[in-house]
Amino acid sequence: MTLTVFRRILLITMFAFSTVVNAQQSDTPYQGSVKVVDASEAQLKEKALEQVLVKVSGNADITQSSETKQLLKQTQQMLSQYGYQKIDGDEYFSATFDSKKINQALKEMQQPVWGDTRPTTLIWLIKHNKLVSDNQIKAQTDNTLSQAIKSAELARGIRVQFPLMDLEDNLALSVSDVKGRFYEQVGNASFRYGRSHFVAAELQQMNNDRWKMSFQLLQKEESARRNRTLLSEEFVDSKSEVTKKMINVLADYYAQQYAVLDNNGEKFTQLLHIDGISSLAQLSQLNNTLKSLLVISSYNVVGAEGSKVSVEVKINGSVNSFKNTLIAQSHLQLDTTRPKTIEAMPIETLEKSEDNSLENNVDNTHSNALYFNWR
Repeated sequence: MTLTVFRRILLITMFAFSTVVNAQQSDTPYQGSVKVVDASEAQLKEKALEQVLVKVSGNADITQSSETKQLLKQTQQMLSQYGYQKIDGDEYFSATFDSKKINQALKEMQQPVWGDTRPTTLIWLIKHNKLVSDNQIKAQTDNTLSQAIKSAELARGIRVQFPLMDLEDNLALSVSDVKGRFYEQVGNASFRYGRSHFVAAELQQMNNDRWKMSFQLLQKEESARRNRTLLSEEFVDSKSEVTKKMINVLADYYAQQYAVLDNNGEKFTQLLHIDGISSLAQLSQLNNTLKSLLVISSYNVVGAEGSKVSVEVKINGSVNSFKNTLIAQSHLQLDTTRPKTIEAMPIETLEKSEDNSLENNVDNTHSNALYFNWR
């Protein structure tokens, strides 16, 4: 009796959550922070806007375009607030820009918009035959390395993390494991940090001012119980430059996966089945998750059975970026064991159905659904 009543309440609440998404993204990508040098305040505002355009578009070359140069003339109109702050003893000018105006400007420039789906990457970095620790980076024991990391993080809007290298890490992983590309051991050692992406890297000094950075970006695949190599790169340059290049490559990869490129008004719909929603608190979390994603235009709860919720979602951009964004959410785990019954299809296909029922559209398209477990 109690369970039946709860399910009815849950279903009613879910339909109340069905909504068009107008979520405000975190202002982090929309804030530019540039070191104060010999420049006027107007020039600092423009540099901050350039940084924001790079971070939000995911395109490191966007500042070279003629459209950006024209947009810089409107810097003041796009500005929300600004000020000065100290970061590690250095003075920075920080400016926050209106997210809606930035997104609209990028859309008009036919550039993608990259929201808050920005995985923090754990980096196992060998330098001088030792693994670099989080404390070494924070304490700036190697100032060049630490400053390069901070500069690249600010410029691209992503975060990297280094291991503690405490007793647990030292027992779990050795320099030889990283050098030898024993990624199963690296993945096991990374488990305690709860990061889905991690890097195995080595920084080697070639001569006085030339360094080589070689690294692999990996992703833990829980369903396959293995690690997947996403990319592998090697650079030779100054220590600062090879470090920045590594973080730029990571940012470029994430932008390709999660940035949303407007498809000129054409929308697709996708059916999601999410299992494990057993309380109103979890339902509220699901609602907040869906509302926060730029890749979702709107969504509608179409059913609930037991702990499974079915949601019909209208997608901004491509189906691929939508799927990648969902997989990256901490509460959602893709269930690859379930059968597939419906996939993304143009909204027009749904609207042209005679009785507008979901079942008829499934039959006509022979497509696939996405199944997730809530965690």
